[in-house]
Amino acid sequence: MNSGYQLPELGGWPGYLTAPDTIYKVDIHKYIIKRGEIEAMSVSKYAYVYARIRARMSELMDERRIRELVDARRGDFLSLLMDTAYKDKLTQAALVEVKARKIEKALKEELIDQYLMVIKSMEGAIRDVFVEFLRRLEVKNLKAVIRAKAAEIAGTETPETALFFPVEDFFKRRISRLSEANSIESVIEQLENPYRGVLEEALSKYEESKRVLILENALDEEIYGAIWNRIERLRGKDKEIVRKIIGTEYDLTNLMTLLRCKSEGIAEAEISEYLLPDTHTFYFNADAMNDSMFAKDVSTAIQLMPASVYKEVLSETLSSYEAEQSLIPFENALLQYFFVVIKDILRGYPINIGTAIGFLYLKEIEIGNLCTIAVCKENEIPAEETMEIVRT
Repeated sequence: MNSGYQLPELGGWPGYLTAPDTIYKVDIHKYIIKRGEIEAMSVSKYAYVYARIRARMSELMDERRIRELVDARRGDFLSLLMDTAYKDKLTQAALVEVKARKIEKALKEELIDQYLMVIKSMEGAIRDVFVEFLRRLEVKNLKAVIRAKAAEIAGTETPETALFFPVEDFFKRRISRLSEANSIESVIEQLENPYRGVLEEALSKYEESKRVLILENALDEEIYGAIWNRIERLRGKDKEIVRKIIGTEYDLTNLMTLLRCKSEGIAEAEISEYLLPDTHTFYFNADAMNDSMFAKDVSTAIQLMPASVYKEVLSETLSSYEAEQSLIPFENALLQYFFVVIKDILRGYPINIGTAIGFLYLKEIEIGNLCTIAVCKENEIPAEETMEIVRT
């Protein structure tokens, strides 16, 4: 691959193609006016937002379309991609051949446009949830700066600079400028709260071990805590649905953190410091992982987990991990399970906050897949190898 180009952090499985209309043929009053659950937004406003999002969901790609892009010759890939909902952004980028970074930049701009469409359509406490949800991408930008700076200081060869999610105009914080700082300390000093405070608290532990995971965990805890606080202000069914979606994501984050710690040989006593608080999890808390923390290796850690769907998913992937000695198969498998969770929510509660959150997750996942395929096309990676990277 040329110049060590880094696969985009966005990643995921193909978009969920909108189900037949019969799934969504609902009585608005049945789902929205129930014990005053949706006081923050009117019925007509919610129905309007739902209609806009549903229209965009119909544009998401199914697995067949993703496979078509993977199988396409490099010379045909761009024309096929132009025949999608991304045509306008790709046209603005003036692309005449496959250039992965230009494609990634255009697709990330499209993703932010979709976030802003949702945010502008919402009101009150529900809008606040989506603003924090968007801020997840700003945190990813900051993590990318910190990782690159740590690698630079350590003298480690780094891939091409990551492309940031274009959220600076919305949040008015110029995270991209921090790439010019000469140290981790300088990065932190130039930050504003909420990031500066949490990173200053974690800095001494980072200095002792030089593990970037310490700083990343501090940022995760801050953003997840902020999202969780916003969720607590919701009512009724909205609160229940968002807790399930975000809580499941937190569970998966903790699971991957645990496996990463075991893979890197981090001491048992330290692992709990890297996990998100139990108050943020949905099902799999620290107690459920206690035995796994003391396991001798990754495989044993999974075997010692209590019975759960997570254990089933990870156990089915153990052979791939043992063959590749990489955590990527676990990440892919857990994300695939998360995809199933989102689909179930979209089918079960057609008109509510879950529709919007599910759409944005699926959009992120789809764009991540397209960016990955573009990188593979540019570097002439065979289709079968590409499919192993693409999450389907």
